[in-house]
Amino acid sequence: MKICEIDWKWKNGLSSRAKTNYVVLHHAAAKACSPYQVDSWHKANGWTGIGYHYFVRKDGTIYRGRPEWATGAHAQGKNHESIGICAEGNYDEEYIMPDAQKDSIQELLRDIKLRYPNTTVKGHRNVGATSCPGKYYPLSEMMTFYRNIIPNESEVLSVTQYEELKKEINQLKTRVGYFNYIDNNMNESYRPTVEKLVNSGRLKGNEKGELMLTNDMMRILTILDRVGVFG
Repeated sequence: MKICEIDWKWKNGLSSRAKTNYVVLHHAAAKACSPYQVDSWHKANGWTGIGYHYFVRKDGTIYRGRPEWATGAHAQGKNHESIGICAEGNYDEEYIMPDAQKDSIQELLRDIKLRYPNTTVKGHRNVGATSCPGKYYPLSEMMTFYRNIIPNESEVLSVTQYEELKKEINQLKTRVGYFNYIDNNMNESYRPTVEKLVNSGRLKGNEKGELMLTNDMMRILTILDRVGVFG
């Protein structure tokens, strides 16, 4: 995950956040804007600078706002215990979040959850009197995604990544072909090894009993069998 760093010029000093219990999701309420514009808007409010810890543009570019250790200025009453992520866009008016932006936000959420496993993700409207992050922001999807991240897993796929992977697997199945059963369709030079492994219980199929072996897989197993790996 690449995060673009900016040398922000803070108007005042930053204070440290003592704890992290929440991740709060926002939208910028502007269809197109940069993190620099957000910084200027927040300074115009009298704040130290950009109040979010991360800002994600529609093309998926992630910018660091306030350092993660610092108290943010994005969710009154929760700033002392939360990390703020803002998405470029106005999701009270824009119906669909671009996939690139959604994937980057999920990548951020995954990274944060793995480091702060006891945190909960919230929309700004869940912790304050606001419509943010917009009625069309995929908030429920993000909350479900966050709940399903397993902290001791090194990789958790986003919905988009999962669909792409499934498509690639299906294409691979069509291209290479699987041998699910020991029959005459199986290369006769590989069949004795496959039978040996199946009969010994070392090779098992899926819940349907399908072996799902490719020629390359059977060739490797046969080579290993011939050098005595399987006894």
